[in-house]
Amino acid sequence: MKMQDFDYLAPESNAAWLDGRGDGRFDRYEQFYHSERAQTADRFDLEKVNEEYGDWSAARLWRLLSTLSAPWFGRVAIALFSLYMGCRLIPGFAKAMPEATGVVLVVAFIGLRVFHRRRNRH
Repeated sequence: MKMQDFDYLAPESNAAWLDGRGDGRFDRYEQFYHSERAQTADRFDLEKVNEEYGDWSAARLWRLLSTLSAPWFGRVAIALFSLYMGCRLIPGFAKAMPEATGVVLVVAFIGLRVFHRRRNRH
């Protein structure tokens, strides 16, 4: 029985990468290759370019991952989620228990103000 290689079907495979399909690594390599070749046309060395590409791609941070791991992104995500949930929940609570909802909102706003003031003092 002959074994068949179906590696080319997977978009993350080396065969797909060499065909220029998949996750965009080949496109980034091609851009790097062409820019290096244009800069060093007279003394172009493919082996050196390949080694430099490895260093270049390892040094680059993925923009999406670095954005997602940034502290400000977490704060913005929590603020937007809190705003969304507040917009969804507060009207329902206000219809059922208007006085209690008002008291809770006043206490929450005063608590946020005190927390913000204490944080800025230190």
